[in-house]
Amino acid sequence: MTKYIVKRLLLLIPTFIGITLVTYMIVRFTPGDYTSLRLDMQGALKTSAASKEILEQERKLYGLDRPVVVGYAIWLKKFVVLDMGTSRKDGRPVADRIADALPITLTLNIITMLIVYIISIPLGIISSVKKDSLFDRVTSLALFILYSLPTFWIGLLLLMFLSGGEYMNLFPLGGISTEGLEAAGFFTRAGDFMWHLVLPVVTLTYGSFAFLSRYTRANMLEVINQQYITTARAKGLSERRVIFVHAFRNSLIPLITLMATLLPGLLGGSVIVEQIFTIPGMGLLAFEAILARDIPVIMAIAAISAFLTMMGILVADLLYAVVDPRIRLEGRL
Repeated sequence: MTKYIVKRLLLLIPTFIGITLVTYMIVRFTPGDYTSLRLDMQGALKTSAASKEILEQERKLYGLDRPVVVGYAIWLKKFVVLDMGTSRKDGRPVADRIADALPITLTLNIITMLIVYIISIPLGIISSVKKDSLFDRVTSLALFILYSLPTFWIGLLLLMFLSGGEYMNLFPLGGISTEGLEAAGFFTRAGDFMWHLVLPVVTLTYGSFAFLSRYTRANMLEVINQQYITTARAKGLSERRVIFVHAFRNSLIPLITLMATLLPGLLGGSVIVEQIFTIPGMGLLAFEAILARDIPVIMAIAAISAFLTMMGILVADLLYAVVDPRIRLEGRL
């Protein structure tokens, strides 16, 4: 086990370099860098006779005149010592901006994941046991409808009907806190924070909830039809034990595989949700950084997302051995 973990951790290094290098190349090769956008907004590129010289000086100041490989090497060298640079937008250290945004996004997505798994897995199991029943048909139709609804549309509908006062004013329009509660007690502020997250969590949950329920049902149906399930029933085991001990345990591996990519997927989906509900998390930070061509912020977010994805896959591989002891981790590389 230890040998396997060490090998996988070593494999993370070239994978991380590959992901961040491709991201850096895309950002650098995209037309219109930070300096040209900023000078154009200030009118310097249109009114100054020495606009070309100004642009070259600005590009040199921010290191955009260097070759891509050299620029990436400089970024990687700093990142190794946790120096993420300075944001071009507001001059703050990127690490500070990430520290402000990351806990908000992680809280939002962890709550979403817990709700998704708590609801989806039991619903998928019940649907598989009651295959082709009225319950199965109704839930299947409802889940397919939910899965087909666009996230941004649902988010806007929730804001329209449940916030703002035009129809109902049950939830805040956006943000993560109510103005004036800074001096309130911990539980008051925590309750206010959770109140602000209700609509974003609902918007993030329904699509993943619909998909995971159908995924669980399909895996359970495949396992239930196996010979060893028939044998377990023939031995006189209770249906509850057959389903939850024998069938569900052996259907967990595909669910673990899905879990490894669910958190990074939610982080990507939170870009839309945070934009709609003006939540100052990683999604909104990434959106603003891309618009501003803020390379240090973009690279920091890409690096963190890549790290979360790779660690999720590693944790999933380790969970395989817990679910199915027959898996020999040492022989999987």
